[in-house]
Amino acid sequence: MQILFCKWEEVSLRALLNRGARVHLVLDAFDLDHARPDPELLGRMAAVWRVSHFDSIDELSAVAADLLVSGVHIDRIASFTEFSQFGAGLLAELLGLDDTSPRLALHARDKRMMKIKAKAAGWRHARFAGVSRHDQRPDPATLAETVGFPMVAKPVNGMGSLSTTLVRDADGLEALLKQPAFAPELHSRQLVLEEHISGSEYHVDAVWRRGKPWQLHISRYLRPRIEAVDPGHDNGSLIVPREDDPELYAYVEDRHVALNAELGFDTGVTHLELFRTGSDEIYFSEIATRLAGANVPEAIGAYCGVNLREAWVHELCGGSPESLEYTGPPFRYVGWINLAPAGDGVISGMPSKEALAADPNILDWTFLHDVGDQVELAHPSVWCLLLVIGADTMEDFHAAVARIEREHPLSVAGIDTNGGS
Repeated sequence: MQILFCKWEEVSLRALLNRGARVHLVLDAFDLDHARPDPELLGRMAAVWRVSHFDSIDELSAVAADLLVSGVHIDRIASFTEFSQFGAGLLAELLGLDDTSPRLALHARDKRMMKIKAKAAGWRHARFAGVSRHDQRPDPATLAETVGFPMVAKPVNGMGSLSTTLVRDADGLEALLKQPAFAPELHSRQLVLEEHISGSEYHVDAVWRRGKPWQLHISRYLRPRIEAVDPGHDNGSLIVPREDDPELYAYVEDRHVALNAELGFDTGVTHLELFRTGSDEIYFSEIATRLAGANVPEAIGAYCGVNLREAWVHELCGGSPESLEYTGPPFRYVGWINLAPAGDGVISGMPSKEALAADPNILDWTFLHDVGDQVELAHPSVWCLLLVIGADTMEDFHAAVARIEREHPLSVAGIDTNGGS
């Protein structure tokens, strides 16, 4: 199996190689500058290309030409993050693959397009308005009337909570329109303003083949992402057991299949987010055709015995769903959290692996930073120490989260673990 993989993600790349795949890897400047690719693993790739970024049409076209001229037939293409989705769509088009396409990338990247497609598939969605044309100054009064306060401002092609802000009133809207803030990774300078939906926020993670889910799990964020403003506090999610809410699963699965058809997607991995109001109304929020971030794959693996990443790699390599061996959960409630210091700076202290292993509620961990690393907590998806946690009741799970945050703190030089200085 010949796989063209876009972006650096060590665990998935090792899993593909372990299954015998020949991996052709495309990296961008961010991967080389920040991800610290393992030279040994790079040496095991069938080929490695380096591009400035995945929005560079000429560089990616040259990659496609290299493959076509050399006679290499790529079977599947895999894109790890939102930042490589448009590039993967272009590569698929040039190589004659049907994993993705430029049109699918547009539908699953632009937050306006995905809402239009979601409505066609039977979902509710928040009111929204675009701020896009550089030759027109948007009228704040019209935007306020269309969307309402509070509203959420997002880049149309962002990811996670990057450059996402809550706008509470007319003064805040005026300030945003005068000087919108975009992270340097975002090449588009267009905004979408969305009605703020109050309630619980969920994410839905699934692996698909030809329109059918191999596995699909719904998780509830411990707090909505826009409210995750305290570093390392309630920054995670909890898997909802299917037997706890079969109606939610039925509702989501039915509309997810319909949405996939509208998007033009039928095979691969998805990460969808939704809101549920106090009156039990479900609102579509966003969808991405990439693997869930943080420790979601590991939490799902702890819960059912098959890591979401493993299922995705298995599908990419042509495996069958019947050969995946599922198990029961070690606890009824399993989820993940991110532990982070109280503020920006140089990490001066972290929990030891021995301390984590001795904790009865901690099932797994992933260190994304070490003592001595500089961290800047610009948004909630800056991962530091990711934990998988389990408990027998929902109350015990939330109590374990609070205890673990208290007993296993990360510290930064000059800031104590309670946020003081």
